[in-house]
Amino acid sequence: MTSPLATSLGVRFAQSRLLRVLFLLLFITATAPACQLLKKILPAKTIDNPEPETREWLVLKGLEAAKQPDTNEGWKMLRPLLHTQVVEMVSSESSFRNNNFEALHRKVRLFLPEDGTLSYKLERESEDQEDLEWRLFIVTRGSDMPSPFRIRRDKNFGNEWRIVNIP
Repeated sequence: MTSPLATSLGVRFAQSRLLRVLFLLLFITATAPACQLLKKILPAKTIDNPEPETREWLVLKGLEAAKQPDTNEGWKMLRPLLHTQVVEMVSSESSFRNNNFEALHRKVRLFLPEDGTLSYKLERESEDQEDLEWRLFIVTRGSDMPSPFRIRRDKNFGNEWRIVNIP
């Protein structure tokens, strides 16, 4: 039989331990780095039918353009989605077309499901500048590191989201 004192001490110990765990969880969730850590732990979200004109939609459209068998057709689809800073100078547009887009075209299958459907897994997002610039990290098959799409609002297009850089 347990003495009342032992029972009382056991209850107090359990209560104090529970309080410590609760405070620890509160502290972890209240800090920004911990939020990022929790986002990394959580499973990636499948994006297959996003609302038009959203950040997620823009990434999906970029992947759709890169998926085209004919790179010229894909480029015609992608170019209107690019930020003004990418296409305002002939040299920067040419560089983006010949380097960035060609690379994405070669490896687009790594971002899409194995069955080739048009969707991707969004591992996490990172806001670089409040409601101005974001990086959307998408799962890449064959790599532990997700690949970022960087997008930014474009003043020349009614402050809509536009692609600045692709993986």
